[in-house]
Amino acid sequence: MKHRNKEILLKNEILNHAEKTLKKEFVGIDKVIDEAISSVSSWFLFPEIQERPVVINLWGLTGVGKTSLVERLAELLQFQEKFFRFDLGENKSRDWQIKNQLEEIYENENGFPIMLALDEFQHARSLDDFGNELDKSTSKIIWQIIDSGKFQISRSIFQLGDLYDMILKFRYLLRNGVKVSNGVVTSGRELFIEKMELKDLFERDSDKELEKDLFFVPADFHNELYSMAREKFNNPLDIEILLRKLDGNETIYFLTEIYSIGNSPKLVDCSKALVFVIGNLDEAYTMSSDYNPDMNADEFYEQSLKINIPNIKQALRKRFRNEQIARLGNTHIIYPAFNKDAYKKIISFQLRKITEKVQKFQETRLIFDLSIHNLIYSEGVYPAQGTRPLFTTIYQLIDTKLGRVIAELVLKDIVASEIRFQYNQGYLSAEYLYDKSPIHKLYFKQELTLGELRKNKQDDLQAISAVHEAGHAVLSIILLKTIPEVIYSNSVQPGSGGFLYTKFKWKYVAKKEIVSRLAFFLGGHVAEKLVFGEENLTTGAREDISTATRFITEILKDSGLGNLVGTYNVKEINTNYFLHDPKDRINQDAEEWIRLSLISAEQTLKKQEVLLLKLANYLSDHRQMSKNMIKYYTDKYSLDFNLESIIENGNHLYYRAHLKAKVNEIELNKEKVSSIDSFDISLNKQI
Repeated sequence: MKHRNKEILLKNEILNHAEKTLKKEFVGIDKVIDEAISSVSSWFLFPEIQERPVVINLWGLTGVGKTSLVERLAELLQFQEKFFRFDLGENKSRDWQIKNQLEEIYENENGFPIMLALDEFQHARSLDDFGNELDKSTSKIIWQIIDSGKFQISRSIFQLGDLYDMILKFRYLLRNGVKVSNGVVTSGRELFIEKMELKDLFERDSDKELEKDLFFVPADFHNELYSMAREKFNNPLDIEILLRKLDGNETIYFLTEIYSIGNSPKLVDCSKALVFVIGNLDEAYTMSSDYNPDMNADEFYEQSLKINIPNIKQALRKRFRNEQIARLGNTHIIYPAFNKDAYKKIISFQLRKITEKVQKFQETRLIFDLSIHNLIYSEGVYPAQGTRPLFTTIYQLIDTKLGRVIAELVLKDIVASEIRFQYNQGYLSAEYLYDKSPIHKLYFKQELTLGELRKNKQDDLQAISAVHEAGHAVLSIILLKTIPEVIYSNSVQPGSGGFLYTKFKWKYVAKKEIVSRLAFFLGGHVAEKLVFGEENLTTGAREDISTATRFITEILKDSGLGNLVGTYNVKEINTNYFLHDPKDRINQDAEEWIRLSLISAEQTLKKQEVLLLKLANYLSDHRQMSKNMIKYYTDKYSLDFNLESIIENGNHLYYRAHLKAKVNEIELNKEKVSSIDSFDISLNKQI
């Protein structure tokens, strides 16, 4: 009992050390680490009581450290030799990889506590995009691992073939005079040597070899027999000892038993495993498709915090069957996106590692100026892609220059205590210092991919984008009472001149705001027309037009806000239970809504022409406009608009108050009110 208590205390120390170490090495995911350590603690402390695998699901955007966290945890828990990672990504070698690793588990860790990682799990989907079943035989083993931890795999058909041939030979030899005692051939040696193809061996040194025992079952075949029936023996020596006790017929009976065992599947037992399911779920992380590096990392972070377990399970339903989702259990650890602060800490951490690496071999300390940190952030952060672009940027900006910087010490015979890295106006410099005084400087011309793209062009393209985005902004402010978070008139995103990011404070779409929403979507198109003239309209609004069209058709076909409450679809076999629209009434209604929204957009922008032009003019000279600047311009240049009407809290705009008013009216007029139709309360209150 004392020994057991001591073991638990030791394991608990290992867990605590693992938690502290992970929090030092992984930035921005302390809550994830807390949840992970808490989830593995019972398995790690008391693996013997586990009757089925412990399943922990890790979900997040790419590059947030899911796989590396699990791999590092395996090292810290001293399970690196008992850690098996399966890559379920879409590649041809996946089946072979899984089978080979399962064989390794069977050979070495069967029935013992192990750690498994099922990486890129989203690719193990059992349903296609249309909900149809996919045939994935390998995935059946994966689900058996997750469920009971026990499954069967086939044995080597080559070994079985060799054993079968040997049994046939032995039967022939025994029928033709060969006798065996205690595993050794005692009669018919010449026939045995001939049929077992041992002639060359005996001809080389016949006198010596004839003095030796001639074993009925060759010694070099013992290992193969053991591998076919290892669950029956502790090691190959057990087989050798047993064969030394058998005569010929007993040997054939024994080999036939081995063949029977070998002809049955191997049972792999992972019931005491800790299984990490690791994946990227675009269906839950809807912002993951936005690769624009101009997007605010803090906005990505805030959006990711809204993702919860029901969101994850809903996303899983698009890829897996309900019973499979149930097998994954309820331990779902959801990674947040990295915010600005986390990215800055990661940059500092990586630069510190470079400094320590160099200082280990050189008695020179590297110092990275704030300009280097800012350069790495501006060039390396793509919020939707996590740390991978950041690491490659650090390598390209810093690591590739270290060789030249260190070599300069030797080439110029420089004795430096510090080397300071800075960036300024297209050049990255390494300044050598001794006792805080500069003694030498090395310059590198640094081409910047994103920096070049982010430069103000102040050309026609930026002017078009400025007017376009200003149109969206004005309609967001005036019609939807929402000031955009930021406006860009020049973005590095391919195919996008600029963009506007708006956060509406309410979480629904009401019928009364359909026209305003459509006008907002089409505001860029209308603004271009008003400012530049219809003949000078560009194709820049095609995505907006597509968005507006999808929005109104979904409203009318799926959301019940059209003239008839129902779901419409095209007329096909698999849409028997949907309404169809043979007279194109939905299309006609959609066109009418779009027409009304264009009128609303044009009237609003004409009235707010000064605000539109002032915003556009600023954006034609500056690539970005902040929320505070937009608010300032709105207050100064809008017509008949009060900033107090901007909606800052969308949780209590109308519906709750209206419900409570009706209930209060009932309480006050119990005798007078006979039905809900007795109320004279407008449902058209504007947001």
